[in-house]
Parts: sequence; C-alpha cells; structure tokens
Amino acid sequence: MKPSNHAIVFFDGDCGLCSVSVRFLIKRDSHQHLYFAPLQGIAAQAILPQQYRESLRTMVYQRVTADGQPTLLIRSDAVLLALIDTGSAWRYLAQIVRLLPLSLRDWVYDRIADNRKIFFKAVACKLPSKDAHARILP
Repeated sequence: MKPSNHAIVFFDGDCGLCSVSVRFLIKRDSHQHLYFAPLQGIAAQAILPQQYRESLRTMVYQRVTADGQPTLLIRSDAVLLALIDTGSAWRYLAQIVRLLPLSLRDWVYDRIADNRKIFFKAVACKLPSKDAHARILP
C-alpha cells in the first residue's frame, strides 16, 4: 500500500475527541474507504508538510480526487468531507453544513478545538477491530 494514494484522516493521537471522532468515522465508513493516522506518526511525517504536523488542534484530511491526485483539507472542510466520503447517511448533514460560509464553519471548529482537552480527556483508546486496525497507519 502506498499511503499517499489513499484517503487519510490525520488526527491528534493524544486527544480524546479525536479518538472518538475516528471511531465514529470508522463505524460509518462501510466501504472502508478511509484510513487514519496520528499527526505524530510516521505516515504523517512522510506525507504532510511540517506546518500541519505541528498544529495538533487541526484535523487534516488527504482526499484523493477523481484523477487520483491527493489534496489536503483542514479544519471544518476536513471533518465534513471525510464524513461525506463515508457514504453514510451523515453525509447529508455534512453537505448541508458545507453550505455555511467557511469562515463560520472554521470559527466553530476552532472553538471546539480550543476546548477539546477540557471536555474530552485523553484516555486509553479502545482497540479497533481487526478490520479497522488495518486502516490505522503508523
């Protein structure tokens, strides 16, 4: 597998909210389209520019376009497009939220990111199933 050719959600590996979000996406990604990697990991180091790896409060989504080219999305775009790409019923809500101005969506994202460690304490992550474990990159 060449990770740069896959849809990858990069997240803060030490964040309780991020852990919950990854489990949420895995559960809804019935086509197993998404891969996941911590921003602190080897895959992130190989794929992402340093500025994205240093900002642990920013989710990054590498989305592969129809022509096979990877593109990087951040913050609210990353969350919403990853949700859309699960193909679940949640994609409809994500598509509606994407109609809001990016500045508003990112403002809300930033408020949640600023407070994520207050409301979502980092805890030992629940181990994923064998199928899901194969989609977690180092």
